[in-house]
Amino acid sequence: MSNLLKSKFLLGVLVVTVLVVGGVAFLADTASADCTITSTLRAGSTGTEVQCLQSIVGASADGKFGPMTQAAVMAWQSGHGLVADGVVGPLTRAAMMGAPTGNFPAGCTSAAGYSSTTGVKCDSGPSTGLPAGCSSTAGYSPLTGAKCDSSTPAPSGALEGGAGSITVDGLSDFSGEEVGEGQDDVEVLTFEVEADDESDVDVTSIKVELNQQNTADSEDMDDYMESVSVWMGGEMVGEADVENFSESTGHVWSKTISLDGAVIEAGEAEEFTLAVTAANSIDSSDRDSDDWQIGVSSVRFLDAEGVTTTESVTLDIDDDTVDEEVEQRFDFTSSSAASDLELKVSLSDDDDINEAHVLNIDDTDDTTGVEVLSFEIEIEGDSDVTIDEIPVEITTVGMNIDDSISKVTLFADGDKIDSKGVTATDTDETITFNELDFMIEAGDTVLFTVEVDINDLDATAGAEVANGDSIQAQITATERALIDAEDESGDDVATGDMTGTAIGEASIIYDAGISVVVVSKSTEVSTVDAQPDTVQFTWVLDVTAFDANAYITSEVANIVATADDSATEVNVLYTDDSSVASQLEDFTETITSSADTVTGDAGAYGAEYNGDVLYQIDDGDTERFTITVSAENDAAGAEGVVNSVSAFLSSLQWTTDDVTATTLDASTAVMNGYTFNMEDNTQTPVKTAK
Repeated sequence: MSNLLKSKFLLGVLVVTVLVVGGVAFLADTASADCTITSTLRAGSTGTEVQCLQSIVGASADGKFGPMTQAAVMAWQSGHGLVADGVVGPLTRAAMMGAPTGNFPAGCTSAAGYSSTTGVKCDSGPSTGLPAGCSSTAGYSPLTGAKCDSSTPAPSGALEGGAGSITVDGLSDFSGEEVGEGQDDVEVLTFEVEADDESDVDVTSIKVELNQQNTADSEDMDDYMESVSVWMGGEMVGEADVENFSESTGHVWSKTISLDGAVIEAGEAEEFTLAVTAANSIDSSDRDSDDWQIGVSSVRFLDAEGVTTTESVTLDIDDDTVDEEVEQRFDFTSSSAASDLELKVSLSDDDDINEAHVLNIDDTDDTTGVEVLSFEIEIEGDSDVTIDEIPVEITTVGMNIDDSISKVTLFADGDKIDSKGVTATDTDETITFNELDFMIEAGDTVLFTVEVDINDLDATAGAEVANGDSIQAQITATERALIDAEDESGDDVATGDMTGTAIGEASIIYDAGISVVVVSKSTEVSTVDAQPDTVQFTWVLDVTAFDANAYITSEVANIVATADDSATEVNVLYTDDSSVASQLEDFTETITSSADTVTGDAGAYGAEYNGDVLYQIDDGDTERFTITVSAENDAAGAEGVVNSVSAFLSSLQWTTDDVTATTLDASTAVMNGYTFNMEDNTQTPVKTAK
């Protein structure tokens, strides 16, 4: 073979060898079509993506990111012009998946070797601005397949510009934050890093320092927290576990936390946040008085020229004073306190249950499911709450609890959650509903209802159920303090974090009687020159009879020292120049109704009802009643000049006894005063000065 042929042969072999070696290197540096990495990988990661990573960096593909894999990753990063931190973040992933990164000459994918298209050293200078693998705008890149005249901007991971610098400034977004037990990533400090106009920068690490100032409490980080994380733009860019922090003199804890993906464009600023993840359990003696300070003492960054610079930040973390640029206080507390937890008890707006009314009780059989209290529990703050015990006080008048009530039941949003018997031999017992394990999510409100089963009426009355007895259910401040509840971290909700009460009104028991609905109330005033001023009060009521016919008096009387049980009572008051309220004697009153009338018989209630007109409401019917009271400001009247008048509907007199029956024994007949919800009818005092 001639020398010329030998030279051609050797040249051909050399070219083929270079292409094959180059091809093998390229395939070993990028992922195969069926191998992708989509998440950040670091020491301790496991799985198929770790296997993919190991195949790229030449480590044993066992799917476990250990020290050998970390060393291989760091070597790979160093060889590709990346920060060798051993963390596979956005920039490293982009390089491994075949996306060119870095600011290299055309034809280069790293700072190593020479350009495959121009022959220049890959560490010789900035990019031509062409896609990687291109030496001109003609054709396509042999490395990426992109058109060489593409106007696509540089990849997001590439740093553009020249030599760069940064400015670090503290922000006042947080001060004295409380970190609750078990809470994750609680923000405690913010600062801003601004890149100058000359270069993009990649913030590669920051040095974080902490110190617990109260020497009476533990000064060890691991007694309080699990990790410290760094965030930029709402994304975590770095994190360090407590065991990776170093302790120095004065119990100062420090760690240089590596960051990934913290790129700041030239002339722009980004906000960084330090967040703390608390331990699930912190000794109460420590968390009640601890006083932590946290700060940043340096920021390390890479500019577009590949120069790494450390920007020092003044920090004296153990001087018990927050006086540096990037420094703040925070402390630890129970999770309920940190989440601004408040358990609020209140009456519901169900007036049919909570306002005083008549309870229709059977005279021969027990009456079950009688609603006596409707209340709400609202959870404010950021923590869910699990309630284990709710106490409710039951009081009675005229009957002992164990003789009158057989069972008390608690419902939550309509579902039964517990039921209890009673034991009290007197008129007061606190029923504790327990082992509820009932969770209320943060921000939610749950409606609770208390029902009782009441025994039948007892003809002998005494300590057992009788007409006219009453029952009341309530959660006062005393019961509220006994509510047993835990926040989502398992800490007891403190008494100070519970507010409100739920006090229902006492309701009266009858096996037959009336119920009243106030339809309206009104006040009219007339002031005409040279005429006495007048005022008229009007109440419109709907009255329903149940389980018997009912009779209502047709008379209205002013309340006097001795109650007049023969007439509906209205308390009419006036004030004179002395502003002293007195009883008004001169007024006109009427009561009208849609009900039929009957005439009272002397044999029933004595002479006072003989011939009197009473309104009869048949069992199950509802009739409308209108009561009016008029007063005139007449100087000649018994009260003289009146400055104001007010009226209060006190009671509506009724009975289920047949007032027309001559055989009814007047000594046992009872006229009852219906007083429930009458307080709502107090009229605002009206000035009627002449």
